[in-house]
Amino acid sequence: MSNETPTPPPQPQAQNIPVQIRYEDLSAKYANHALLNSGQEELYIEFSSGIVMDRAAGGAIMPIHTRIAMTPSGVVRLWQLLGQAVQNFQVIQPAPQPPQPPTPIEAPVADAGEKS
Repeated sequence: MSNETPTPPPQPQAQNIPVQIRYEDLSAKYANHALLNSGQEELYIEFSSGIVMDRAAGGAIMPIHTRIAMTPSGVVRLWQLLGQAVQNFQVIQPAPQPPQPPTPIEAPVADAGEKS
């Protein structure tokens, strides 16, 4: 038996491969609500523009217009990117100043010479 520690296998080198981004559809959809559901091996992010009243059913519905399926590691990367974007937005957009309390108005003081 040898007392030597085994050498770990060499790690693959990261390669810089140029990537072009090609958009299939340039239309944008507004989403004010997002739902997160999970399957056994993926997470589903579903987007809706909002809740609308359905008079026929007598209630409210939230129509989903887009569903994205992602792996858990993809969701973690998205979460990190969204966190960075929010931090950058907060740096660019100064926080609104809190409203100042109203200045109290003093009641007029009655002159000593006036009689009630």
